Amino acid sequence: GGGAKADKKKAREAAPREGGRTPAAMAPEDWEGETVFFEGPPSRGDLATNVALGVSILWLPLTIAAVGRALWVKYKFTDKRISITSTSPLNSEQTDVSYKRVVNCVAIGRGIGLWGDMVVTLDDGSKLEFRALDKFQEIRDYILERAAEAKEAETARRTGEKVPLKGAETAAPKGF
Repeated sequence: GGGAKADKKKAREAAPREGGRTPAAMAPEDWEGETVFFEGPPSRGDLATNVALGVSILWLPLTIAAVGRALWVKYKFTDKRISITSTSPLNSEQTDVSYKRVVNCVAIGRGIGLWGDMVVTLDDGSKLEFRALDKFQEIRDYILERAAEAKEAETARRTGEKVPLKGAETAAPKGF
């Protein structure tokens, strides 16, 4: 019967996830000891604006989407990963992506610049979309900095070089 299909489904559910893929290298313990830069739901300004404009029939679908995001989506940016958690009754999932997979990050302001939308492009061509982010420009800059550091560390690891410490190049030499 359907034994092979059930076995494949169990294997998919048991495997750790990173950006929609299931690599063995990324286990949950890889995120231990991380420092949170930003954690929270989409902007409350976006929700308020969409609810206010929801009185018009045309804006109603956008209002429903904003309410859904506010209730079920949570964003987290740490020094080790980008995380999107959705707890919707229809589809609960969590996507965790390390900065070494980030190729590009683009953000655009919404709501007269009080919040914004952001797209993070990954090394396999897939994209992570963030809607109605507070501090979107700061988060974009943070992501690009962490991605550059991760690429430097990966290059140094491959070539066997030591990764320079931040500020080491400006420190005065000690001794004579």
